[in-house]
Amino acid sequence: MLQLIDAVTLMHFPQPLRLRWHKRVLHFKKPAATSRGELRERTTFIIEANDYGLGECCTMPGLLPEPTPAEMDYWCSRVEQNHGLAGIEAPSPIRFGLECALLAAMCPGKPRWDTPFARGKASIPIHHLIWMDKAETMLQAMQNGIDYGFTCLKMKVGALPFNEELELLQLAHQSFPGVEIRVDANGAFTPEEAEEKLGQLAQAGVCSIEQPIRPGQWKEMARLCRNTPLPIALDEELIARKDAAQLLDAVCPQAIVIKPSLHGGLLAAQNWALEAESRGIRWWVNSALECNIGLTALAEWCAYAAPDSMQGLGTGTLFADDVPGRVYLEGNALQMKPI
Repeated sequence: MLQLIDAVTLMHFPQPLRLRWHKRVLHFKKPAATSRGELRERTTFIIEANDYGLGECCTMPGLLPEPTPAEMDYWCSRVEQNHGLAGIEAPSPIRFGLECALLAAMCPGKPRWDTPFARGKASIPIHHLIWMDKAETMLQAMQNGIDYGFTCLKMKVGALPFNEELELLQLAHQSFPGVEIRVDANGAFTPEEAEEKLGQLAQAGVCSIEQPIRPGQWKEMARLCRNTPLPIALDEELIARKDAAQLLDAVCPQAIVIKPSLHGGLLAAQNWALEAESRGIRWWVNSALECNIGLTALAEWCAYAAPDSMQGLGTGTLFADDVPGRVYLEGNALQMKPI
């Protein structure tokens, strides 16, 4: 059962509020290949509330526009003057950063939520992400994950020829029996080819697929979800949408992937999870290339909201110039150094 965030103090902050922000450009240790191109660096904006609470506004190139300095000034000023987030409809990344900063500022010297994970007494199981690369490199990355103890592998598809990706997935299924294999297409398939490819992926041993076709094609996605031989999870489909109930009723997916920094912030993520649970739809959380500031907030929320679920969180090791973090990987799970 989802544990709900108490939003009262987020709406009406109980103390005088002072918000500052700064911009950072982070550099990947290794170029990150996706179906939308290769990433070598990413821009993020850090919000600081009352000299303590930190939040991160990070955008995904090609999916959401990067905030401008004027926008950051505007929204921080509005929240200060408003003494909280009541009635504030900021863009998703900014909203996420503001929520995380305010939640941290409420409890200086403590985690946002007091959980066994935040005290260093529990862990969050996560999947092992296989970045797009040459087939042999991806297979070796899978083997490395298995050796490290992961029981769920997630592979990006859509960059290599499909037959090569299919052969790789078949080999992984044969080589690692009992391991859950997820794939993420990032909308790489056309509606006309998607049904056949879903069948081939199911035969190859894939357990689920994220966003097989581009978002916005509700009728086509609903048809796929009705006829699919493997569970479909919506991902990019949730971006900039406030009509969660309408979307889920129209498409009827088997699962949704929630990315708070792209899907409206933590309170919106909570609403997506509630709407999904009420319909018997699975959900899990994926990070969206946040730095350690955003990753810490996500991990704290996941440990509070759904402590027993496998999540798709990062490990805090993507960037060469990241800030020091409290989250670290131990085996197949994230753990946290207590404050």
